[in-house]
Amino acid sequence: KAAMATIIYKSIQLLLASRINLSSAGRISSCHQSKITALVLPLLSSSCCAVQLVINALSGWGCAGFNTVLGPVRPLLLPLLLLSTWNLLPQRSLGWTALSLFLAFLPELMYIFNSITRNRWKKQNNDTSWQNNALTANIQLAIPTMGCIACVNKIDTSIRQCESAASITQEKSWLTEGPGKGGMAELKISGQSTEDIDKVIQNVVTAIENAGFECKTERLHID
Repeated sequence: KAAMATIIYKSIQLLLASRINLSSAGRISSCHQSKITALVLPLLSSSCCAVQLVINALSGWGCAGFNTVLGPVRPLLLPLLLLSTWNLLPQRSLGWTALSLFLAFLPELMYIFNSITRNRWKKQNNDTSWQNNALTANIQLAIPTMGCIACVNKIDTSIRQCESAASITQEKSWLTEGPGKGGMAELKISGQSTEDIDKVIQNVVTAIENAGFECKTERLHID
């Protein structure tokens, strides 16, 4: 947390430095600082959402914990970002400004993307022949190491790409309220027997664990 506080302090220093009117040599330095601020401050304002997305895409490390530290101060960082964006408009190109805002509000964009993808998945799977299976089950999984919206995206993707994805008719995952990490996933699955249900559950848990997250069955109800 001390290291993260230092990063935030340095970002504010860069923001203030970029507003100082300097000589032409100083303006080059100020412009360089402005570009750094256009990346660092938005990343911090998003709780490093883009960094976590890259980690999820390239490895099975799971949640790095950025949101645990930066999430509580995000309501303070976002107004600072918007103020800096307004003040630095004359020094930045439209592209830099758009990139800055995109990075800062990436969690909200990811939430919208996840919702659209989840609804599309549900519609596609409702058109399959799962209704012919004898059993259906509702399962709730506890994922204590999930910490941000990027993790929600990774959990959803891992479930939809697991070996038993064809037997999953509905799925959603979310972050639990309260301080620290924690999340849940809920699925509706189908099969011809309890052995089929158990196999689907095991494949889902394995897929989530391979993505770098702890996972255990919280509740199971078979119809």
